[in-house]
Amino acid sequence: MKRLAHDGRVYVRSGQLPSTAGGVEGIRAAVASEVHVLLRRLWKDWERYASGPEGPSSAQQVEEALETPAAHQAAELMGRFAAECLMWPGATFMERAEADAVVRRVVELLGPDARWWSTYDSEAEGVCTGISACTFDGLVTGTDGRHFIVLIQVGED
Repeated sequence: MKRLAHDGRVYVRSGQLPSTAGGVEGIRAAVASEVHVLLRRLWKDWERYASGPEGPSSAQQVEEALETPAAHQAAELMGRFAAECLMWPGATFMERAEADAVVRRVVELLGPDARWWSTYDSEAEGVCTGISACTFDGLVTGTDGRHFIVLIQVGED
């Protein structure tokens, strides 16, 4: 996951979920909590620039914002958010082919039964529900029930 990070723009986090996270709803809540940890970390970098002075969404708000894409959609979004700037079309952080190769490996490690979530609303033609208090953000997170990954890109105009 660290290969997908870009200083100050693309943040990543991965690790093991607490053993108390049980059942689908418990796992979803535990993943939302891990997303919130990453949001608090990036807020330290973005607080002075962010359009929303209230700060990032709470873990419960993150959980409510999560959409459920298919695995191939989540992988495509993760590659896109790691490689291509949401704020400035055409600007890139890394080669898309490299991002996609890393993402394929991450998806493979989590396995075919992994659960995926994003703030990307596929029915709203590319709209992402904001959770960072920045103008732009895009999130993809996944878990196999034991391990989790989180990737979020942020930007401010």
